[in-house]
Amino acid sequence: MQTSVHRLRRCRDLGGGSFALEVDGPIPPTEPGQFYMLRTEHRWPVQLPRPFSLYDRAADGSWGSFLVKPVGEGTRALCALRPGEGMVLNGPLGQPFPREIEDPVCIAGGVGLAPFLLLARQQKAKGRDLRLLFGGRTRAALSGLEDFAGLARVSTSTDDGSHGFAGMVTALLDDQLQRGAVEPGEVVFCCGPDPMMHAVAQLCEARSLRCFLSLETYMACGYGVCNGCTVAVQGERFKGWPYSRTCMEGPVYEACELRH
Repeated sequence: MQTSVHRLRRCRDLGGGSFALEVDGPIPPTEPGQFYMLRTEHRWPVQLPRPFSLYDRAADGSWGSFLVKPVGEGTRALCALRPGEGMVLNGPLGQPFPREIEDPVCIAGGVGLAPFLLLARQQKAKGRDLRLLFGGRTRAALSGLEDFAGLARVSTSTDDGSHGFAGMVTALLDDQLQRGAVEPGEVVFCCGPDPMMHAVAQLCEARSLRCFLSLETYMACGYGVCNGCTVAVQGERFKGWPYSRTCMEGPVYEACELRH
């Protein structure tokens, strides 16, 4: 973990109200699912930084980017930065998706796409195309879809049927299970809105899929001091503790580790 000021290179419009904020490096090696705490160098309008998965990174670390959708004062301030202005990064933080899983089925909803571009690049370097199911309300909500061209086998779903499968991404997963494109015993990596991840976890349990979730829990410090991002957990990994700090033991958890 390190804290440093980086200069914005560009703010790339991904459509659907989302942006890729590209900053100068050096960006340290970062695993898919790890995150950074971000704030502007000056005129930060809120008290605390905001957590974001690293979206993309140059192979030599000379630049990195973050997928941001401006919905509040902090995210709006980040997206209002101009090239050359400073952004403070603290990271990489947290635990990534398990490295030993060779061919996961990745499921993303909205800005939950963020952890999977790094993973797609890793898979491509191994000669394998990432399998990605990407869902949104409309075609416009599939922000960043074009960045996966040539890197992943992408299946999309939209609630209104405007692109790809007509229905929620959970229905798309169920359809692929029925057609044999996804088989029982495979491993799912998932990131997106909480209701979507809950539904994916339930479907995976019912259909004998192992499931890992990257939680989008609110965080204050990012490194385990404030205990503001705790979630109820179970399992040997937590040595009897009933709660876990998402920023330390997460944000990636196996679905069976989370108590509901």
